[in-house]
Amino acid sequence: MLKIILQSLVLTLLLYCSPLAQTITAPSNLEAEPEEFSYIKVKWDDNSNNEEGFYIERSYTPDTVSGWEVIGSVNQNSRQFFDYWVANNVTYYYRVYAYAGTERSEYSNIAFTTAIIDTNLIPMAPSDLIITDTTSTSITINWQDNSNNESGFIIARRKQDEVLFTYIDTVEADILTYQEVGLTPDNLYFYKVCAYNNFGLSDFTNTVHSFTQSSTSIINHTNQISDKFYLDNNFPNPFNPSTNISFGLSASAFVKLNIYNSQGKEVELLVNQRLPQGSYKVIWNAGNFSGGVYFYRLETDNYSETKKMILIK
Repeated sequence: MLKIILQSLVLTLLLYCSPLAQTITAPSNLEAEPEEFSYIKVKWDDNSNNEEGFYIERSYTPDTVSGWEVIGSVNQNSRQFFDYWVANNVTYYYRVYAYAGTERSEYSNIAFTTAIIDTNLIPMAPSDLIITDTTSTSITINWQDNSNNESGFIIARRKQDEVLFTYIDTVEADILTYQEVGLTPDNLYFYKVCAYNNFGLSDFTNTVHSFTQSSTSIINHTNQISDKFYLDNNFPNPFNPSTNISFGLSASAFVKLNIYNSQGKEVELLVNQRLPQGSYKVIWNAGNFSGGVYFYRLETDNYSETKKMILIK
């Protein structure tokens, strides 16, 4: 009995003394102020000793329910953030919270300030960002150029399961369209764009989003039981615009079926899931791809094979 009591006390002490069990205290005394005619400085008091970092959110209104977007993050013990993506005479509202793993604190107070930017140096923000085309593996965006002194534009994108935007590419000045290729079918992507030059960055455009189309259908031939792992030659081959790719599994397996171009770059992921034993046929619609040589590769834990096919256009 004494041993059980001692074990219980030890577990209780471990639970309450563990950093993961501690409540993450919200930052406080949040302030925001324009700096050096080019950015806004956001600072706060760190009231916690167990955070992994902080997320900074921004809005154009003081509404606490909607309109907020994560614009950046900083590491633990940091107490400031510089927001360079601002436009002259625009008022911005900020709030910050601490996090550790999946745990997070309450929000700080809301701070706001109006940006004071030297518009003769930093380019004006582009606007009117729209989605102009979406396929199963690509999304095309267009925007309006409002500046005459930009060096180019930065394209930022995030996926549905990501918190922060990532810079994925840049285009030169006066280029007002961008197409991202090699995307995964049936997935949600968000985009925004800003202008830049040697003096700094403009504010971002509005954010747009789109689902990539689903271009693949899997047909399970339930009346055909496979006694081996195999990958057949696609049919027809050459083809335009679609072809059938058949494969078999002698046991349940996690399957990946990828398409690569002639340079070895992955251009589409057709299958990425666990399938039971059986024979399968995948229809690949390549209507949005240019003609040429492509390769398709089947991978499981214990089997892999690659074959060549030709798209004629």
